[in-house]
Amino acid sequence: KKKKKKKKDKTASGSTKKDKDASGGSASKGTGMLEEQRRLLQEQDQLQDSQSEDPFDRRAEYTYAELLERVSKLLQANNPDLVEKKRRNIKPPQLQLLSSKKTLWVNFQEICTMMQRPSEHVFQFFMAELGTEGSIDGNQRLVIRGKYVPKYIESLLRKYVVEYVTCEMCRSPNTDLNKDSGSRLYFCTCRDCGSTRSVAPIRSGYHATSRADRRAARNAKG
Repeated sequence: KKKKKKKKDKTASGSTKKDKDASGGSASKGTGMLEEQRRLLQEQDQLQDSQSEDPFDRRAEYTYAELLERVSKLLQANNPDLVEKKRRNIKPPQLQLLSSKKTLWVNFQEICTMMQRPSEHVFQFFMAELGTEGSIDGNQRLVIRGKYVPKYIESLLRKYVVEYVTCEMCRSPNTDLNKDSGSRLYFCTCRDCGSTRSVAPIRSGYHATSRADRRAARNAKG
């Protein structure tokens, strides 16, 4: 009987050891499975985040040259008139000598119309630059006091176009010149790009001293 009891005790102790080993193994397997599930969930979240990003969103990756190229393409697609270079061919001034002291600008009004500028403004500019006097006759021709060659008048005409016609932003000649009633300044507004800039006022031109001016000066002194 004692031997049988010992055998039973041995078998019981062996079974408890087996149960402990089994429970320990199952616990380690459980923790391993949990870690594996966590890892799979993390990988799934990362995959979803990468798929939710816009593959075409490369704002941080564009270089300055690439951005300029994109803007140029968008302008060309949406506003082809801005991309194309515009040139407005202005006829050269046609001059005639009326006498040894007067020069006639025959196509003065035609050039003013081509530049889309009022003849009075162009007249004031040339009188100030030439430092002389002049007038516009009944045929809208400019009579200038003094002798002048066409090349010199043409150089002043180019200066006028740069200062009062051409847009500084897009170099377009399609502009308007308007005078602000409050500040009495002229502003050049581009019809193509919409930019606006103030232009330099025309300095006062030459004024010859007349007999009336001399008489007024004498009266002021007296």
